[in-house]
Amino acid sequence: MRILFLLLILIQAHTVYAQVDLDKLRFITEEYPPYNFVENAKLSGIAVDLLERALASEGKRLDRDSIELLPWARGYETALNTPNTVLFSTTRTETRESLFQWAGPISADRVVLMARKSSGIKINSVDELNQSSLNIAVIHEDIGAQRLQELGVNPARIHTAMNNTSALTMLNANRVDLWAYGEDVAFWLMDKGGYDRDEFEPVFTLSEAYLYFAFNVDSDPELVHRFQNAIMAAKEDFPKLRLLTEDYPPFNYLSQSGEVVGSATELLKTAFGMIGIEAEFQLLPWARALTETQMIENTCVYSTTRTQEREEQFVWIGPLLNNQWGAFTLATSDVQAKHLDEISHLRMGSSREDAIAQYVQNLGYDLVLASSDPENLDRLKAGLIDVWLTSIDAAEHLASSQNIALDKLFIFNDTQLYLACNKAMNQNLQRLLQVTLDSVLNMQNVR
Repeated sequence: MRILFLLLILIQAHTVYAQVDLDKLRFITEEYPPYNFVENAKLSGIAVDLLERALASEGKRLDRDSIELLPWARGYETALNTPNTVLFSTTRTETRESLFQWAGPISADRVVLMARKSSGIKINSVDELNQSSLNIAVIHEDIGAQRLQELGVNPARIHTAMNNTSALTMLNANRVDLWAYGEDVAFWLMDKGGYDRDEFEPVFTLSEAYLYFAFNVDSDPELVHRFQNAIMAAKEDFPKLRLLTEDYPPFNYLSQSGEVVGSATELLKTAFGMIGIEAEFQLLPWARALTETQMIENTCVYSTTRTQEREEQFVWIGPLLNNQWGAFTLATSDVQAKHLDEISHLRMGSSREDAIAQYVQNLGYDLVLASSDPENLDRLKAGLIDVWLTSIDAAEHLASSQNIALDKLFIFNDTQLYLACNKAMNQNLQRLLQVTLDSVLNMQNVR
């Protein structure tokens, strides 16, 4: 009798599973831009786009209006207690691991303590946080709130806001000292809400993890497995990208083994690896790299200065790195100057189709143009040019590698370098790359 009873339970459970397919799952989300949010009365975002593509790979159609937009705490409790319910975008943590079944990842996410810059708050450790009297805004059941609880922060110092916009208001109005929340999302909300993001800064990292689709723990495991495969298939729908660059150390150059390396290259490799999109890195002459990117789909070029002339020619992702421009001579030269006007009578060298050359020529100065920076250094050594106009980082790296002493005369511009892509780039892919790149940079810059 007992065996029969157990069989009946198993049959009933199997029947429940069989009644639900991927497009019949109950999906719940919150306002958490740029992953999931309402824009022009339509649910949008990186996670929503990924969900739509995942279902499409299984021959299913997503009705975006069927996705429930709920306050996070309510959505979290619903997903905890309702089979075949999926909550996104949910940070996957050790504490939550056994509470849900997981499919993903969607993207990387970093949860921080955000402060007003004017407060001068500095936190270097959990002990400093716990010993302080700082008040912190959180969202109920959000990862920020859960991390503070795990770290043993005094509950009396934790203040629950109704939603993320009210938490931002509390921080801006000095009603709390800190806000525990996703960094990318916090800055997005500042931009959308008309706040000056430069007035805020992350002062401590609470969590570095990935966002996932969280299934109720009693959902059919086979269904979760199918959804995971659909997520992977959706990511494979993105085309392999060809990333072109030039010999421009330390940002991008060939290693002795023939591999494209450099600070900008490693940054991009990390970002692409995080989202599982394949990219081929190739080094070409700069003018050719720019031209091929404009002409060929699924092609990008870096490290590219974003100028007014180039603005409409590419889709821009970044910035990657800062880049100062300077004027250099050999250390043995007797040239002294503090402005381009003072060296305009000399032979100034730069690179063809380079933003530095275009900038200087637009100011009305004549240049001797070479195909690359290494060639410019060779010309400087040979006395074919008197002054080399280039990136400070590039000049110092190249000169050091050849044991050549240079004299930096002056800095004449401060810019940023980007990944510039063919204008036909998929908008969803552009948005995913931008968010992931921002996350990588934030992880590197603030600990």
